[in-house]
Amino acid sequence: MTDRNRILLVVSALGLSVSGVAGLELLGRGFPTEATSLQGYELKAENLCASSDREPYDPDLANKTIAFWKTQAERDSQGAIELRELAGAYLSRQRETGDIADAVQAEKAARQSLKILPRNNAAGLIRLARSLLAQHRFPEALKEARLAATYDPEANRLVADVLIELGDYDGAEQVLADSPRNSDDLNYFSLRARLDQISGKPESSLSLMRQAQRLTDERPDMPAESVAWYHAMIGHALIDSGQLDEGERKCQDALGIFPRDYRAMTGMAEAATARGDWKTVIAWGDKAIAIAPQNPEVLKLLGDAHAALGQQKEAEQQYQLLKELAHSFPRIYDRHWSLFCADNDRDLEEALTLARKDLELRSDVHAYDTLAWVCFKHDMLPEAESALKSALAKGTHDATLFYHAGMISRAAGELVQAKDYFNRARAINPYSIPVSLLPWLESKES
Repeated sequence: MTDRNRILLVVSALGLSVSGVAGLELLGRGFPTEATSLQGYELKAENLCASSDREPYDPDLANKTIAFWKTQAERDSQGAIELRELAGAYLSRQRETGDIADAVQAEKAARQSLKILPRNNAAGLIRLARSLLAQHRFPEALKEARLAATYDPEANRLVADVLIELGDYDGAEQVLADSPRNSDDLNYFSLRARLDQISGKPESSLSLMRQAQRLTDERPDMPAESVAWYHAMIGHALIDSGQLDEGERKCQDALGIFPRDYRAMTGMAEAATARGDWKTVIAWGDKAIAIAPQNPEVLKLLGDAHAALGQQKEAEQQYQLLKELAHSFPRIYDRHWSLFCADNDRDLEEALTLARKDLELRSDVHAYDTLAWVCFKHDMLPEAESALKSALAKGTHDATLFYHAGMISRAAGELVQAKDYFNRARAINPYSIPVSLLPWLESKES
């Protein structure tokens, strides 16, 4: 019997998800890991894991895990633990494919688990909150996360995650400050990295993510998808800062660990977009969309690549798929669709309505940026400038945000300020400014 099989026996006996061996499970939206109490059995599972190498890639592991816990739950009508682990298995597959239907199934299983075992079921509450978070039902997710924290203080990491999504950065900071952490606290590193990125500390953010990545690389018990996520997110951060070669290497590292990582494939397509290598964009985009059809970023990249190659019919097909996705899941993809419409000067009335609804749902910096950009396209400069002020309030280093700020300031006649914003965007990512703007930017007009 292999060490892995021994681990599975221990895990199955304890009623734990095979995707969360040793109490670690990457959560629904990606950043933190779920610290599930093993009630005294952590050391036993941990020691077994420490002596084994990471299991070889199994493309069907998520489906097998769901099937396993489904069978266990069907055998026991009062199987609260089995249902809780079924919810975790659905969330694991949702991370791999981006399929919102899996988040809905996770919610259903978690609620059934909590109905049977309403008290001392922190893992059930955490998975319920995660499923709601994946569906962008933020107030509900926050309520369940806070309830989970009354049973398990580790759930405060999830509380902070939801608060960040809502744009309550001060609240998230306070939760982290009040929560003790260990030297290998992946949850803390990931959340701290997000907050540092938002508050204009990209170097610190990247350093924290690298630190977390090194920790996951050293954990043979961590699922491959979870380990690959850290490599892919570092890759995205590097690509967003114009460091295309290094960013691609990190995305390739992620694919070496988990070949179905559509987020890494998306990163490769984004790097190719920056280079104007449209055929490579399509190659990577097609691979990503085959795994995760509900991927608005890739649908846009594919459409733009086909358009750049003069393949207008194919471009419109991708844009239509993006529109259908956005309208199939109201709330979840409202921001993506609003930005797409503003970028392409289409359906601007709907874009404005959705941008305002998105801001009502969550007041993060990107909601304000989206509203500012859409208002700019409507020639509503006072409202655009007001939203822009809120978008810039945290000092976030984001090339797209500064590009939008430059365009709005230029339209308002604030030419010196506009050039400053454009130069800040270029300093972050030299690929962020359209070539058509460079002559004006380098002129003496002010």
